[in-house]
Amino acid sequence: MLLAFVLAGAAIAQDVVRIGNVPLPGDAVETQEGLSGFAGTWVGQWDGWRNHVLIIERITENGLSDVVYAVGSDLNGAGRWFRRKAKIQGDTLTFIDDGFSASYQLSETGRMRGVFDDDRGFAVLERRNLSDILAAPGEDWFSIANREYLQTDLVENGQPVRLTVVTYAPQGDGPFPLALLHHGSTGSGTRPSDFDRVWTSAWLADLLNEYGWLVAFPYRRGRGMSDGLYDEGFAPDRADGYSPKAEFSIPGAERALTDANSALAALRSRPDVAQSDILVGGVSRGGVVAIMQAGSKPDDVAGVINFVGGWTGSRGDASINPTLFKRINPFKGEVLSIYGEEDPYYSIEHSKSNLAEMERQGAKNTLHVLKLPGYRNGHWVITMPALWEKEVELFLRHIDKSR
Repeated sequence: MLLAFVLAGAAIAQDVVRIGNVPLPGDAVETQEGLSGFAGTWVGQWDGWRNHVLIIERITENGLSDVVYAVGSDLNGAGRWFRRKAKIQGDTLTFIDDGFSASYQLSETGRMRGVFDDDRGFAVLERRNLSDILAAPGEDWFSIANREYLQTDLVENGQPVRLTVVTYAPQGDGPFPLALLHHGSTGSGTRPSDFDRVWTSAWLADLLNEYGWLVAFPYRRGRGMSDGLYDEGFAPDRADGYSPKAEFSIPGAERALTDANSALAALRSRPDVAQSDILVGGVSRGGVVAIMQAGSKPDDVAGVINFVGGWTGSRGDASINPTLFKRINPFKGEVLSIYGEEDPYYSIEHSKSNLAEMERQGAKNTLHVLKLPGYRNGHWVITMPALWEKEVELFLRHIDKSR
């Protein structure tokens, strides 16, 4: 039996309504919950930016389902929707029509993770009530995280500084152990419009939520709508972007660490954060921030997850990265380092030399080098979770046993 929600009055199949920038057919229905773990309407984003809706309209006894697949607009034009057939087997839903490759798996968090076109795109979705969405069809539905401000102890130009933070919470009331994940740079630093962008990895966050971690992505001064000036190693003329010179770059990294520790202190005061060891991680420059933070809080860190960590690329002074990787001392715990081949910023040999400096300080590092499809694509390994998910899970189990 179906419980139908008609989307637009006396709609016909060709009528369209919009949820944010996502078009939906006016005659769509959603199945009753309880018939399957997949039943209902699911809302989220592809790759952290393209809005996405799945409506499971019908599920037969043999697991075949009728699905409305819809996405919002992208660089190629307006959003679109279509109906497709899918097969449900256990906790996996896979589209079976020729010419369309996407599959979804239920997560232990109650969310759903999707992959598209041989893992070249990923989505994380949450189940929503269709009638609630229709009552307020705005953009807010597509975020599965909470964005807020942290009141910190930072002061700039005599004014207190608030830092933006995006959090993903596991099921339950908490308090939860904290995982702190740090963002990277903005390429060359020459486009100030990029400073306000907010980046997270919903897939990594959902995976950490499965293991009980409250996940926080803090944004340092001047990034992601945080207060203050973004000033992490710029050249004297900021129009030139990040400086390749150690005299500017290393103080910029120190400033990033100051912000990271201020964000940590603010998060520690929250009632939903347990007073236990934290997990730190990050991508690119964020990986270096995590390494430095572990060194600054050696007794408070359970482990470090470093995705393609490095502070400056090949044009930077040769002393910068080794100096910063050594800052993991006195932390002697576990580090998981994940790098991609053909990284346009950090070659594998260069990264191995940086990691060796870290290991000489006593950190127990495990390195995984991955091959991504595409030319010179290795720096974007975080965007292909199917390549690293199992390694992260093994790491989480390992540090959990060690705590």
